[in-house]
Amino acid sequence: MLIAELEGNRIDAFSAERGPSYFCPKCKGEVVLKKGRKVVHHFAHKPPTDCTWAKGETRAHMESKVVVADALKERGLRAEVEFVVNTMPGDRRADVMAWSPKGLQIAFELQHTPIGIDEIERRAFSYARAGIAQSWIPFLSSKVWDDGLPRHGGWFVERYVPRIFERWVHGFNGTNGMWMYDPNDKAFWLGRLAGHQTYVEESSWFSEGGEENYSGGFWKYSTRYKELTLEGPFKIEGLRIKTPYHSAFNTREYRWPAGRRARFVPA
Repeated sequence: MLIAELEGNRIDAFSAERGPSYFCPKCKGEVVLKKGRKVVHHFAHKPPTDCTWAKGETRAHMESKVVVADALKERGLRAEVEFVVNTMPGDRRADVMAWSPKGLQIAFELQHTPIGIDEIERRAFSYARAGIAQSWIPFLSSKVWDDGLPRHGGWFVERYVPRIFERWVHGFNGTNGMWMYDPNDKAFWLGRLAGHQTYVEESSWFSEGGEENYSGGFWKYSTRYKELTLEGPFKIEGLRIKTPYHSAFNTREYRWPAGRRARFVPA
């Protein structure tokens, strides 16, 4: 984790120095400052611990929070990593919380590992009830580059298997597509999912009565695959933030709350 407490005050791992005793904001257990050239500066719980904030976090996820927070600070905005939202269920930390010049809170959730639909909807509705604009940003996996090819200056994957929460995020953003993060280049891509059609080969067989039957010979939309089109890459320094209001919307599978949805817009 990137944040600890020092004498009751929040401190980030980049500002912290070795020597003082640091404590977890959640369980109040002692944590150790980890700094080095090859690792993101962070705090780690002293074992043994059962604190839920001590669960493993990838280097890429910690780096992504720093990338977003630092870019927002460069614009003169207040931005904090791992900001605790008291109205949030479960893990109450927003990956990055920013404040617009008019005081609107904007939560950025950089989703590196899969999250269940119930959990993402609980968090989304909690943000909406608190009047916090929110942006959900899935990570791009290396498989995207292995399975795709360049197209129109971007990237195209004909047979992409979106994770369930990616389908939710894409629907959450409506026709605007969803922003996705490439941890290798620390860049952002605007992704859009579209239906993928597969061809059902024609076949024939004879029934017991000797009648010949036919099937197939047509195209149908796949329930598993989608076509993924990526526009980019964009460095966050070249992206503006908009926070339009959206009405609530439900389908048989998903629910999206009414509220402000933060999204990047190329400058």
